[in-house]
Amino acid sequence: MKTLLVGYKAADLFERGKHGRQKTAKWLDGDVTCHTLDIYHRHAIEKTHHIKAVCSAHLPDGPWDVIKFRTGPKIMSGELSLDMLQEIHLLRPGKFELDFIGKERDRNDLLAKIKDDPGRVRDFKAVWPASVPGGGKLMFTSTPGCFCHRRLDEGGLALAEVISRDSAQAGSASLKLLDMGCGCGLVGFLVKSVVKDIGLVMVDSHSRAVEAANINAANFKMNAEVILADAGTPARMDGTFDIFAGNPPYYSDYRIAEVFLETAVRALKPGGVAYTVVKNEAGLKPVQERYFPSVEVIRRRGYSVLKSVKN
Repeated sequence: MKTLLVGYKAADLFERGKHGRQKTAKWLDGDVTCHTLDIYHRHAIEKTHHIKAVCSAHLPDGPWDVIKFRTGPKIMSGELSLDMLQEIHLLRPGKFELDFIGKERDRNDLLAKIKDDPGRVRDFKAVWPASVPGGGKLMFTSTPGCFCHRRLDEGGLALAEVISRDSAQAGSASLKLLDMGCGCGLVGFLVKSVVKDIGLVMVDSHSRAVEAANINAANFKMNAEVILADAGTPARMDGTFDIFAGNPPYYSDYRIAEVFLETAVRALKPGGVAYTVVKNEAGLKPVQERYFPSVEVIRRRGYSVLKSVKN
């Protein structure tokens, strides 16, 4: 029997054995594939469980005898849940199991949105505009699962405005920019709209973000190398960048921000500049100071852009 698990993380696949010890759940026996949208979760599953893990922007083709879908308000957005439910429906599994984590009311509200017309196929992409001074208006495409789907992130815009201004003033045609945690590519593409010859590499751990960034690169006719990774750029790129841009999440006590800054130190040339953005610099600034000799704070749009130069 072929089983596809959707929405599960490594910690969800354990059960308690004797003496309270964790072990891989018995229901994972057999031909089981675990699908994730984030490469970090795929790697975590592969390290702790002996099952196949796949990271991709869309669910793998079957046929599947069983698809188990784990979701809930604290696991993914309602729109991403609907998108995944639609993909599952189109795969026509022999059996479907909904593992909903949350209140029964929320579960019923989710299912109510599809019960009247379960066969309806909807496009959950969104298109919205963004621009920076000196660059034209770009119409960005995003998909459920992308950071700030359907809306402009003001912090990212502030970061793009500062970098594009500084890069334009530098006046070099050979600059190379690393946009880490790129999402749909907001920062990198806005900077490139001003500094057209800048080399652009984008990295994100989320497969939907990488998909959207590639869509936008094609739509804008802008060259960009987009990489799916959870540990920054490959070693072959160490010391090759002039600019690092990062808009890291801060929900993990800055542990992810440290991964960003470790990558910045590796990736930048001597004299290269690292830019990060945060609502309030009090938390991130001391972290960035551990990696760079000084941090300049630039206020923009109610955010703080932190600028550092690598020795």
